[in-house]
Amino acid sequence: HAKAGDYGEWAVRETGFGVAEHKKLKNELSSVPFLDFYRGWDFVNPRIDEAAKIVEIPRPAGVVLALIPSTNPISTINFKTLMALMTRNAIVLSPHPAARECGVDCAHELRRAAEAAGAPDGAIQVIEQPSIPLIDEFMKSEQTDVILATGGIAMVRSAYASSNPAIGVGPGNAPVYVDPSADLKQAAAHIVDSKAFDNSVLCTNESVLFALEESARELKRELERAGAHICSDEETAALRAYLFHARGFNVEALG
Repeated sequence: HAKAGDYGEWAVRETGFGVAEHKKLKNELSSVPFLDFYRGWDFVNPRIDEAAKIVEIPRPAGVVLALIPSTNPISTINFKTLMALMTRNAIVLSPHPAARECGVDCAHELRRAAEAAGAPDGAIQVIEQPSIPLIDEFMKSEQTDVILATGGIAMVRSAYASSNPAIGVGPGNAPVYVDPSADLKQAAAHIVDSKAFDNSVLCTNESVLFALEESARELKRELERAGAHICSDEETAALRAYLFHARGFNVEALG
């Protein structure tokens, strides 16, 4: 939490995209506040649901392989590491090559903090020189018990095809529906703030906006007042030509 700003600036400097102040906020929220939210949860002792006649017995998975995206390199390391340790698992972190230096440094920072607090040696490990063949070996390894894959489509599909249990999160295309009964001014402000946050590198940023005809015109006005630009047909065509090409999305436009 104390180094959230330093890592935010480092991530922008190394990857070339995003907003350092916004990354600082993400890094902060994924550390102490995240831990505080789960601090009172019991991931060790059995729970009895008498009404359903079910006994739940928490069991560690074992070794977690965590694949980290370039868009949220530090905050993802933070919360995946905390999730693994709170549920009594070891974790091997694989930073994205585009954010390797800040990711490796953060992993070692967390390792030192964990070991100082009594965690066993090796509970947090990091792949310092990630490569596709090496990550593929880790994903298929019999010593990997579960994969937490956050990143591009190809990487998530590889995790699912590894024969090991995997939870994958690929690129998002989040829609938002604004009903005519909504406070259109407030809705527009929230949408613009969210879409602009960290230059929209988060897959949770709104990507599709739905509204009914009866309120669409007023919603567009409120979006413009909140700082959005409504493109003309010509501008839309120019943006589309820049953002998409025969091989897919233009990654140079990211963030």
